[in-house]
Amino acid sequence: MNSPSVLLLHGLISTPAEFSVIRSPLQAAGLNVVAPALLGYSAETSPSANPWQHWLAAAGEELLQLSAQGPVFVGGLCIGAVLALALAEQYPDRIAGLILYSPTLFYDGWGLSRWRMFRHLGYLPGLRNVVKLTEREPFGVKNPHIRRWIAREMQEKSLSNAGAAQLPMWAVHEAERLIRHVRRQADRITRPTLVLHAREDEVASLRSAEFIMERIASPDKQLVVLENSYHMITLDNDRQQVSAETIRFVRENEAALAGELSRPAA
Repeated sequence: MNSPSVLLLHGLISTPAEFSVIRSPLQAAGLNVVAPALLGYSAETSPSANPWQHWLAAAGEELLQLSAQGPVFVGGLCIGAVLALALAEQYPDRIAGLILYSPTLFYDGWGLSRWRMFRHLGYLPGLRNVVKLTEREPFGVKNPHIRRWIAREMQEKSLSNAGAAQLPMWAVHEAERLIRHVRRQADRITRPTLVLHAREDEVASLRSAEFIMERIASPDKQLVVLENSYHMITLDNDRQQVSAETIRFVRENEAALAGELSRPAA
């Protein structure tokens, strides 16, 4: 059996740089790490208003290419984790396991503006293509040094390792449509799943992680609650634990896969 690949899907209108810190330890452990800039979804592909189904199709193409070479574990951060769940529902036989970083199925974190309840006004035709949400402190990061660096990057370049300085409302609208789809289909997801979520996540509370643990049909599901990070757990204080838990989960399930392949057919 070939060495497993880990397909990492970044957050909404962001870049693969969200995984820049954890990529090296995963590669050092012998994993083939692929973090694509998905067409129509990544900030690097100059996305314009397009439906979430296009994001899923682009992710599906990456998955199908990798799965032709060997086992694939699909990971994602924030809405990237929601995309990973959607992939697992659509391609259950192509995914060895799911690794969900800060999955966001409910926007209910402590750091969100109280005005979020009115965000649906920005989804109206004619508004969602022009209105943008400006990212603000703490940018998903508890570590003050990393947070200052991200703030400077956003000010100077309008883009950082933690994402874009502004999110277009059309993208937030499509993300919520994707979230609703995944919540409806959760009981169809059967792949082994690891959820890593910060207790102090300011974007999505532990409710999202608990929903996944309760609703997906996988008999193998694990939740790791991180105690020293905010939303961007791949960059924040718990990043080493994130890498270690990812490697552990892949190795455990790689061993299970090898056992299945060596078992004689009935």
